[in-house]
Amino acid sequence: MSQTPSLTPLETSLPPRALALFDFARSGGVLQGRVEWRLMPRLKVQLSGPQEGLPPVSWSLRGYLRERVGVRSQPMVCLQVRAELPLVCQRCLHGMLYPIDEKVDFRLVANEPELTQAELEAEDEALPATEPVNVLDLIEDQLILALPIVPMHEHCPQGAGAEPAHASPVGEEAVERQHPFAHLRELMDRSKKS
Repeated sequence: MSQTPSLTPLETSLPPRALALFDFARSGGVLQGRVEWRLMPRLKVQLSGPQEGLPPVSWSLRGYLRERVGVRSQPMVCLQVRAELPLVCQRCLHGMLYPIDEKVDFRLVANEPELTQAELEAEDEALPATEPVNVLDLIEDQLILALPIVPMHEHCPQGAGAEPAHASPVGEEAVERQHPFAHLRELMDRSKKS
């Protein structure tokens, strides 16, 4: 059961570059704001198409203590990011805006934990936070992680061109193309009989 913060969110234009997350979580802090693309160079190089005129990234950060029976309170922060990323659809090769609405809970820890099976299956992510954390980096990391491996429209727009050359063929012809050696045994048997 998590404690709901009682503070009113503080609207900021730029995420803090050095935030003491343990204190932030214990006080139930809340921050939110919007940040421009130009401040995230690692993300910008992974995007395609013009980025001028795009709305800024919306973000919010909430600190809280997770209470569990028989266990000490765990300092936590919840980061939410919302954006539209300019990418190229790999099906029709046209530009698209890929919507991102990601929320992640970070369990604040003193040191990076070992990658055990339990850690890999945890519902939250461990975040070493003994030093002040750059929230802008945290936002940028989350957006990079949210990028699709193969961006595609859910439905490509009409008139987006013919089907790509790599589309799989259909019908009987396709079976032959997919299995070029399907008749090899038959040919070998014929050659033995000749």
